Amino acid sequence: MFVPFVVFWALISGGNCARILGIIAFPSYSHQIVFQPLWRELSLRGHQVTTMTTDPINDAKLTNLTEIDLRFSYEVWRSALAEVIDGSQIHFVKVLRTATLAMQEISRRQLAHPSVQGLIHGDVSFDLLIVEYFQPSMFAFAERFRCPHIGVLSLDAPSNILKLIGQPIHPVAYPDYMLSFTDHSTFFKRMKSIAYSLYAEYVFNYYFYSLQKELVETAFGSNYSSLAEVAKNASLFFTNSDPILYKPKPFLPNVIPIGGGSDRIPSAPLPNKLVGVLDAASSGVIYFSLGTNVNTENLPNETRKAILEAFAEFPYTVLWKCDFDHVPDKPKNVHVSKWFPQKNVLGHPNVKLFITQGGLQSVTEAILAHVPMIIIPFFADQFGNAQRMLERGVGLSLDYTNLQKEEFKSAIREVITNPRYREKIKEVAELSKDQPMTGLERAVWWTEYVIRHGGATHFRSPLLDIPFYQYYFLDVFAVLVILLLAPLFFAYRAIIFLWRRWHVSLVRASDGQSWSENFGNKSAKKCHKFWKKSFGYILEHRTDCFQKLNDTEIKIAKCSGRGQPYITQMASEWQKLTICTINKYLLSFLISKLHPN
Repeated sequence: MFVPFVVFWALISGGNCARILGIIAFPSYSHQIVFQPLWRELSLRGHQVTTMTTDPINDAKLTNLTEIDLRFSYEVWRSALAEVIDGSQIHFVKVLRTATLAMQEISRRQLAHPSVQGLIHGDVSFDLLIVEYFQPSMFAFAERFRCPHIGVLSLDAPSNILKLIGQPIHPVAYPDYMLSFTDHSTFFKRMKSIAYSLYAEYVFNYYFYSLQKELVETAFGSNYSSLAEVAKNASLFFTNSDPILYKPKPFLPNVIPIGGGSDRIPSAPLPNKLVGVLDAASSGVIYFSLGTNVNTENLPNETRKAILEAFAEFPYTVLWKCDFDHVPDKPKNVHVSKWFPQKNVLGHPNVKLFITQGGLQSVTEAILAHVPMIIIPFFADQFGNAQRMLERGVGLSLDYTNLQKEEFKSAIREVITNPRYREKIKEVAELSKDQPMTGLERAVWWTEYVIRHGGATHFRSPLLDIPFYQYYFLDVFAVLVILLLAPLFFAYRAIIFLWRRWHVSLVRASDGQSWSENFGNKSAKKCHKFWKKSFGYILEHRTDCFQKLNDTEIKIAKCSGRGQPYITQMASEWQKLTICTINKYLLSFLISKLHPN
């Protein structure tokens, strides 16, 4: 139904056809698979589409589609993955650092490619740029061709990118998809979510962008705007999220969720040999694949051994997507291959379980095929996806660094024999499908919306124009604090003034005359001068004064702390004195003069 509509629309709207440059140059098939349907449909509508991709479609029927093959980028990315996935528990700091440096090298090589240089310096033009936000240096093409651009992501949008385009974020209410939890139930989780949000913002929005800016100056020239400013001016932003799979979050009109687009990818028929294996599996089939980014060699040897031994004890047929040509001690019921048509395999009625690394595309395909899962996450969003599927009740999650045979067997037995997992995944699939438009249809409609209107700046977030201190109400809070503390401050100063004026008294023992009667009406400042003048002589001649200590009778009525012996010694120069009350401020002054330490 959709394809005939596309052809009909292409015929009647030939005058609106545009030249579109699509840049999805991240070397991962899971990133490419989301947007391949978009390139296909746009080209069928009559638009001239040029893409920079690591996985070309190579369909001769798509005459309006031109592809620049950048598959050489996989070499750099696989080396980075080998460093990240080393058989140990992976920390997000390590992932971000390694991915940032790898993407810097990948972007440098891609921008130096002859075909890409032809776009930069050639006599070509485009009406629209569609670019994935994992490579900020590619934003410069929007300024090079002076055209509007749409930012896209093959995953759910991380908090640092949402903030960059002016979306409201809250790391406690909406933890980043890279984290292994989805709630804020504990203080530690809230602290970790906030720490990750701040760290990711620094790494990507500042450090990585500064590195990518150097590539822009090398490839394009120095007269280009900052990459952050170009990113903020995106007309729209497509994120591969689905409110059924992810927790609902607030999106402004310039963010379009396009989750569910992968179900539009044409399905190739299953090879006859594979069909025979699937049809003959009367007890059922387990499909085991760790995706395109995780190799079987990333599994510790003990883990691989435990997995094979567990498979051997089940009556099920196992299809294992494995990068090994030969697997030693492989059980008879296990069939290995470097590639299986995953979507078609999951769609076979005999498949009872999908063991996956938890990539978003794999999870989506399993849900649409109603196949429950066991997720063994390794890095990036896989931990968050595993937790979300666990909360939805569509599968279980296991730790690959400490996977034991009995634990693995128990998980397989639980998911296959307990019908609630399949019932729950059918429910989630129905909710995901029950939408007015598919993700692909939304992406196509909004792409042509930007083309028709020459951009969509009217959707630009007002948060982008609000300074930092206004966004967090710092100026408002500062005024409120001042208004609250000012009365308390003036009340405190008034009390101190009255205390100094009326509660410092010195009684002379010789004539009984009150010092307060002579000086009580003077200001506190004059009182301070009186004390300094009175003890001036003692401060200058205190050695001689200390020798006369035994010749003088002194009474100390009220004096506490370490000041008492010094007051006694100072009084030896005078006649009999009684110090009744001494202001603490003046006493501190005397002590500091006589005893600096």
